[in-house]
Amino acid sequence: MIRFHARTDVGLKRPHNEDSLLASPEHGLFVVADGVGGRHAGEVASALTVDTFQAEAPALQRAVEAFTANPGKTTRNAVLELLDTVANKASKRVYDSAASTGRQGMTTTMVAGIVGGGAAFIVHVGDSRCYLVRSGELRQLTEDHSMVNELIRTGSMTREEAATSRYKNVITRAIGLYPTAKTDTLFVELLPEDRLLLCSDGLSDMVTPSDILTRMGESSMTSAVDRLIQAALDGGGRDNVTVIGLEPEASLKPDAVSARASAMESLFLFADLPFHARLRVGRIVGERFAAPDEILVTAGTPGDEMFVVVQGEVSVRLDGREVARLGAGEHFGELALVDQEPRSADIVATGFTHLLSIDRAAFREFCTNEPALGNQMMWKLTMTLGKRLRKANAMMQG
Repeated sequence: MIRFHARTDVGLKRPHNEDSLLASPEHGLFVVADGVGGRHAGEVASALTVDTFQAEAPALQRAVEAFTANPGKTTRNAVLELLDTVANKASKRVYDSAASTGRQGMTTTMVAGIVGGGAAFIVHVGDSRCYLVRSGELRQLTEDHSMVNELIRTGSMTREEAATSRYKNVITRAIGLYPTAKTDTLFVELLPEDRLLLCSDGLSDMVTPSDILTRMGESSMTSAVDRLIQAALDGGGRDNVTVIGLEPEASLKPDAVSARASAMESLFLFADLPFHARLRVGRIVGERFAAPDEILVTAGTPGDEMFVVVQGEVSVRLDGREVARLGAGEHFGELALVDQEPRSADIVATGFTHLLSIDRAAFREFCTNEPALGNQMMWKLTMTLGKRLRKANAMMQG
């Protein structure tokens, strides 16, 4: 059962409310849309977006049920792809409505989440946000598609400067701006006592992260959301404010969730990436379980996957002789991400072993579609391979 509370308020400065929300616990679907356009009827854009998601709720629920029955990379990404498809249906619908009614410029930001199977699947466009409250910390899962956020990311502006910038309300992506929308999608496995917060910028612009965290700590979700709305009003209420707080069902295997998260955090490819970026990259990560003495890699055969040990150990063998053992957090096969040359050693599971995998095609596709994150990962891969080459040269010279 999902504990939740959803509420929207016009605020203290705007003449009417251009925000819309959807709370459909029977489908596990929750949406916040913040209309943009003023006289161009942003409330129409947000309402059309919410209506589109509501119409697709049964299909989204079926996709999540397929993941719940058979969790894995294929079923997980099927949910994310469907969320992207629905967001693009909404964008086409808003764009066409604006064109047919002479309301060009009618757009909306949007964040949507569907929960089930101990996980949350998120899609967003613009600067409406999704937060995760976990272990006394507030983590922003989404990254604002805004001009000031781009300037912050490139080091051209500080967060303090962004707070007073005349460009702080300029968004770079929106539903309805074009017939198609470039979305961000991400997946997060849920631990016991995790809470999710979806909101419009009427909350995030008015209330500090520390105050959001404090209010999300209320035992009652209704009280938490009501206090957040009041905090936004107390802060000036300059915009419409919409908040959905929810406490979804967590994974039934929290130890495995924590182990996977730890492996992702320690992997060199993802080191120094912010939490939300690791979640977006997570769509290219697969999972494998090996039995004792199972051969994972055979020397002399080409491979297209890199592996990370989550739990257990693997033996690295040359001509039948063990030369190394790799445990939790360690990786092997990173060269497979850049070429198809034969593997240089046998890799054998020494016991029941849990691994994450990244295949070359998915890695390259992600780097193409997400060039900013892709460049960071390619640079880390280059540095790691360079260290390996220098080590090999030193051994040959010694």
